[in-house]
Parts: sequence; structure tokens; C-alpha cells
Amino acid sequence: MGLKRSGGLCALALAAAFGAAPKKSAEPQLSSIYPAAAQRESAFEAEIRGAELDGARAVVFQDTGLEARVLSAGADLAHVRIAVAPDARQGRHEFRVVTPRGVTNKLALDVVAEPVVDEKQAGETLRRFPLVINGRLAQPGESDAYWIEVAANQTLTFEAGAAEAKFDPELVLYEPSGSWFDPHRLNRIGFNDEPLYFPGLSTGARLVQHFARGGRYCVQVQGFSGQGGPDFAYHLRISPGVTPAPVLHPPLKPAWEERQFTRPLERDRLADLARRGGTPGNAAPPEVFHAAAEDAPEIPWMAAPGMVEGRITHPGEAHAIRLRVNQAEDLAIEIETPGATLPRFNPVVRLMEPGGREMATDVYTKLNNNGLYMMKMIEAKTTVSLRAPGEYRMQIRDITTDCAGDDFLYRVLVRPQIPHVGKVEVEEDHVNLEAGASRPVNVRIDREEGFSDYVAMAVEGLPPGVTAVPALENPPEKPPLPNGGKLERYVAREQSLAVMLVAAPDAPLTTVPARARVVVRVVHGGQLQPPIAEEEIPVMVIARRPS
Repeated sequence: MGLKRSGGLCALALAAAFGAAPKKSAEPQLSSIYPAAAQRESAFEAEIRGAELDGARAVVFQDTGLEARVLSAGADLAHVRIAVAPDARQGRHEFRVVTPRGVTNKLALDVVAEPVVDEKQAGETLRRFPLVINGRLAQPGESDAYWIEVAANQTLTFEAGAAEAKFDPELVLYEPSGSWFDPHRLNRIGFNDEPLYFPGLSTGARLVQHFARGGRYCVQVQGFSGQGGPDFAYHLRISPGVTPAPVLHPPLKPAWEERQFTRPLERDRLADLARRGGTPGNAAPPEVFHAAAEDAPEIPWMAAPGMVEGRITHPGEAHAIRLRVNQAEDLAIEIETPGATLPRFNPVVRLMEPGGREMATDVYTKLNNNGLYMMKMIEAKTTVSLRAPGEYRMQIRDITTDCAGDDFLYRVLVRPQIPHVGKVEVEEDHVNLEAGASRPVNVRIDREEGFSDYVAMAVEGLPPGVTAVPALENPPEKPPLPNGGKLERYVAREQSLAVMLVAAPDAPLTTVPARARVVVRVVHGGQLQPPIAEEEIPVMVIARRPS
């Protein structure tokens, strides 16, 4: 079984920071589900923690393969029964809870193919793998320990996944090899916090261990810096052999991403950009070029639009290609790293005149106004205005002189600037609207490369009795960024749009969320163009709270 230890006075000191109960809120909210992992073709009871869950009546999964029924619900806790179909997709399944006060935010349940047990059912010694253990570090400073028995020369992979992003689990592996003063001492032979810490990557721990000697070993799950609390659930997967390593790429959102190194620069990139600018056309795919080593006797030529592909396989390696510009032109340079990416591969792209003067680079330099030191950041896109035709030289390398590899792949797209709408982000995850009241839906857009046309927004599929009207919020007054460097080359011009959802006093109350859609279109040449972005948000009409 899972063994517990408490941090004593340390646990009391950290309780306020890590173990506090969810704060009361007028909005129903979810904070955790336990157990956090389930096997295909299984049914089990789970507890969902949150706030304002009184009277919860339904659990709604966003895809098929899972069904849930609410057994009971209080202010901070709901008990549900979940059934997982045999053909349910493996991976994260997001869900919401429907209450009399509206619909909640999203949480996720992981569906796995391996057998699943609870920490209390794990037994004294684990011998059969693969296996997934559901656990929870219910108190700050707490850790869970499980004993396993392995054969000589056996290899196992241990993976600890957190149910919530705020929980950062660690894995520690011990052997009871003793010491000169304690023959039963547990000595650490393995440890992992996460394979790579970087914004956007999972903080789950992964440890691969080859056991030269057979026998009993102890694997421990604990929170980084002693994290713990009722919401700190995890699942520990133990697999025979070496499982595939996690992809060290920050995941892309389903919507348009323009300033991420991992977004794909497809051959139809120019046509996509034109469509987002309201001027669809039949732009030809850019020609693909390959750079040469910087010290090669002959450096190849390219023209814009053109795509440069290559890989940095040796430390200190730099590639070069010449760019021919026949007239004054506004160019955009976009970089993709389809293999290794930040922080392992940090591509530096420089566009230079024949004399060596730098005209553009993807390294954004500005002055930090707090510490008064120069800050440099590598960006996935930059723009430049070349005011004279001529021959230019582009250099591509890693920012270091000691990092390289077969997965240090790059694509660099050099193209004319195309005014368009870039990222579109809906701020609201859901809307609970009291009858007779109003709530805003806010959308932020990026105006890229001088885009100046109108952008229209509408909310479709609203519940009966709810209308949408344009709204203007009081914009925050942002002072200009002092010492910001060439900010306009690396940052889009951001703008906010708003629509106010207004529920009539007699609007019928909803029992299930309406699947409203936020639709964004470009207006070009006096014509409303096809949607460039659509996002679904659940909307409910609820009873007004007694004053």
C-alpha cells in the first residue's frame, strides 16, 4: 500500500500556501478530480473538488467514450460515477460540471490502457507491470512510497503525471542497500523532477532505471518544494522497458499561432495569410532552397518568397545563403524548428548587407528598465523594410557554439509582408448569465504587418432570450515602453473587441449549456469575408441571486 509521511511543523507552515481549500466564488469552479486516471472499459466513483457545486446535476465530457452521473454534491465537493467505454480514446478528456449557478471551467480525466489501482489498493509489493497507480498528496510535505520487486537486468520506466498544472511531482528511486551504521538504510539510486523545465512543457516526472540486481526497491512520489493539498492528485505509471520519451515541444493551441517556433510553415502559408487579410488568392507555394556552410566556396542564391531548409549537425556550424532583392520591399522572416526547439535549439537568423552590416535579425534586444541591463530574446518572426535593391546575405546558426544534432532542423521563410489578422484569443472560457443581466465576451486580436481593415465579431447559437450587442470597454492606459528597441519588428499591434451578452428579464433558464460560437471575420473592400476564427464557449442563463 502507499506509505505516507507528514512534514510536521513544516506541513503546518506550508498549509496556507499549498493546502488551502478553494475560495468561495459566485461562479461554480472546479479545482481537481480524484482519481485522475481511468482504464478503458471501467466504471468507478470519483470526487470532484471545487466551489459553488451545490445542486450539481450533470457532468459533460467534450468528446465521446465517457459518461458520468452525479451521485451527490455539496458546496465544495461532488461525488460522481464515471463509465469509460472500451473504445474511449487514450489521453486527456476534458469535462465541465453543470450546476444551478451555471457551468464550470474545464478539468481533464486521463484515460489509459493499463490496469489502474488506487494508492490504497497497491499492495505491499508490486510485481506485475505495466500498472497505473492513482494517488494524492493530501497534506503539504507528504510523499507516497511504493515497494516494487524486479528481476535482475530488468528495465522499468516510471512516469508521474499531475492532474493539475500547479502540481509539480518528483520521482525518487531507492534501494535498501544499507550503510555502515544502518543495514536497513534506503539509498537513492534515481531521481527526476521533469525531463526539461520550460514554459509550456509538462512538469510530469519521468525516470528510466535498469536494475542490475533483482530484489525489492522503493519508488517515491513527492511534490517539488513540499507541495501538497486536497487537489494535488497524480497518477504513477510503471512500464516494462523504455517507453517513448515525451515530445519536448510546447503544445500549440487549436487556433492560429504565428509567433511560436513549433507552428508549421506549410507550403500554402502565403495563401493562408492572404485569407486572414481578407484577400484570398492563388499564391504559389514558395520555392525551397538549401543553404551552404558559411565557409563554402560557393554560397547559393534565393529569392523572396522562398523557404530555406537545413539542419545544424555540428557544434559551431553556421549556414549561409544569398538573397537577391530587385526593388525596395517590406519583408517578413519566419522561423520554424520542426525538430529540437527552444531551449535546446535556439536559432539565430541574421540578414546582412554585402559589407556585413546587419539589417535584420530574430534576436530582439531591449533595455530592462528595472535592472538597466540589456535583454535579448529570440523571436520566431521579424519584419524588415529594405529600401534599396541589392544582394544580401543570410546567416543561420545556433546561438551557442557547442549545441547541435540531427534534430536541429530549421525552416526559414522569407516573404513579402502580407497585412493580416494574426492571433485571435477569446478571453472567456464560459459565460453564466443571470436573467435580466449582461456579461461581456472579450476577444483580443493581433494586427500583423500593417493590417488596417475592419474586423467584425459575432456570437452565434445563443440561448433563447439572449442577444449580443457591440460594446466598448474603458481601455487601459499603457505608457510607452521606454528603451524598447525595435519593438515594431517583433510584436504585433494588439486590439480588443467586445460583445455584450444581454439576457432579457424573462429569458428562459437553461438546464444544459448552449454551445455558442464566437465568430471573427475580416471586412475587406466593403465585403464581409468568410470566418478566420471560430471558438465555441458554453453559455447558460441562470436565476438571479436574491439581493
